[in-house]
Amino acid sequence: MKSLLRKLCKFFGIITNDGPDVTKPKRLLTYKEIVTMLHEYDRTRFELLVNGLGFEDTRINTFDFQELKNYMNYMEKEAKEKGIKLKGISFIKGVYSKENAPKEEVRSYENLLYIPTSIVNGKEVQVDVLNSSREKLITFKEILEKYNYEWRYDNKENFKLKSSKKEEVKTSFKTMMMRDGFTEEESSAGNYGHLSPPLN
Repeated sequence: MKSLLRKLCKFFGIITNDGPDVTKPKRLLTYKEIVTMLHEYDRTRFELLVNGLGFEDTRINTFDFQELKNYMNYMEKEAKEKGIKLKGISFIKGVYSKENAPKEEVRSYENLLYIPTSIVNGKEVQVDVLNSSREKLITFKEILEKYNYEWRYDNKENFKLKSSKKEEVKTSFKTMMMRDGFTEEESSAGNYGHLSPPLN
């Protein structure tokens, strides 16, 4: 009935939006919860990070609202065309290096990457929609393996430190980046928000 009413309203020019009904999110935080989490960050992380890094790292990542909305709509469209059912979106911590910092003042500062997730073999994992096809779903972990990066966060079994391999991985990463014919492959991950700190 609601669908029919919407179509009739649209036909008579009463509404033009044919998207899904907008409802209040099921999980909105209270300010009591927010302040508790902010205090806990200050108590357990702030001094530790400042002392370890020698500067106050990024606390706020701000993304353009329309850009983020367009990103999600585009990924949803691409996923639908390839028969991929998206589950969520992951925000992943990274740090800008000398090679990829969009501007000098954010070099060495933490930032967030975001990428869609889907259910694979009963588990929610990060997926690369753009590099997937109808025939094969490509996970974030699979793509990163091509670049000699071990992604340990796709399930509990893989989440274990391998400190003995750190130097080996570091060396192989440098070798790959310097290899002749190495090309940059486009991913499904987004980034480039506004960071604060640094303050400007």
